[in-house]
Amino acid sequence: MRVLCTCLPGHGHFNPMLPLAHALARAGHDVGFATAAEFGPRIVEAGFTAFAAGLSLPDQLARARASYPDQDALVGGDRFEQFVPRMLAGVAAPARAADLVPIVADWRPDLVVHDETEFAGPVAAAVAGIPHADHSVLILRPLSMARLAGEVLAPLCRDHGVDVGPFGGLFRYLYLDVVPPSLQSHEIDQIDVAHPVQNASIDAGAEGATLPEWVADLGDRPVVYVSLGTVFNHRARAVFDAVLAALHDEDVSVIVTVGMDTDPAEFGPQPGHIHIERFIPQSLLLPFCDVVVNQGGTALLAILAHGLPLLVLPQGANQFHNAQACVAAGVGRRLLPTEVTAEAVRREVRALLHEPALRESAERVGREIADMPGPDHGVALLERLAELRRPLVRADLNGATPGAAAP
Repeated sequence: MRVLCTCLPGHGHFNPMLPLAHALARAGHDVGFATAAEFGPRIVEAGFTAFAAGLSLPDQLARARASYPDQDALVGGDRFEQFVPRMLAGVAAPARAADLVPIVADWRPDLVVHDETEFAGPVAAAVAGIPHADHSVLILRPLSMARLAGEVLAPLCRDHGVDVGPFGGLFRYLYLDVVPPSLQSHEIDQIDVAHPVQNASIDAGAEGATLPEWVADLGDRPVVYVSLGTVFNHRARAVFDAVLAALHDEDVSVIVTVGMDTDPAEFGPQPGHIHIERFIPQSLLLPFCDVVVNQGGTALLAILAHGLPLLVLPQGANQFHNAQACVAAGVGRRLLPTEVTAEAVRREVRALLHEPALRESAERVGREIADMPGPDHGVALLERLAELRRPLVRADLNGATPGAAAP
């Protein structure tokens, strides 16, 4: 089987698909990835064929702001739920589809797997007459966002003479749900083609990597790991400063990663219990940690798979929704951007370290993740989809009584 994966050109969209992609390759299937050209080296490094398709993330954002200037007046959740669907379906999708449709026609995959924010994949698959699967990035976004994306995508579909449904192609054939039940949105029950497939147990980005030698000498103090992911580091200096000030005199070991584009020396001298690095492989580091301070991106699932409670400091995009879900599930605490001070961070980290209920909830969610089917199950579902070429409704596959109608 030949499978073409498509995603936005960012680690937070590519990395969640890697466990499934590697499982497909182990099963003998041919796998390629299509995304913006500058992300191609990362795809090749991971061992897959790279196809250049679509805009870079900065170009996508710049064009979207120019196309939808009124959206700049929106803030918080309103901006996320209104601007993001328009950007993804009205700007990113047409540019990527211009490259993706001929790529599909030439490479001739049996099916397309797209991340749930990438709307050109369903269009290209429909043009080629092949099925496609949606790979979730994290917690299901509000269905109202998918409806809006479907409306914005409609002109592109008409141009290509296809119909991908009211949700921009989402939820048509197969939705691979990587989120454990306690963290997932209740709206997942409305999606009859949603199937759980966990991806938290594998960090493909750590292949061949090692930990700094000093990690082995951390001692018995609790370890607090701080990371704001790969996108927001360059504009989150005040957040890092607040965290460092909060933990400067605490009886903990602190590990901070600030991103490949930031020099740790910029933060000046630090006490011996604070270590600042550009990057440390998360999968290797998490077993040493007790608490994580994170921005609320896709790393959440790997963190919770280790049963670690979180302080979430959301910076943008879907991170505010993810942070709220963590609070609701009892696995962590949240500070919004206007609330991030040294005093607040210190208070919340102490709570994570000393309130047993938070750790117990994180460990419970970790067990839920461990109980989910793994990437090999995702491969079996894709093989079934390629064979049947029709929606894989849960009730049909499980022999159960049908539940809610698929959207």
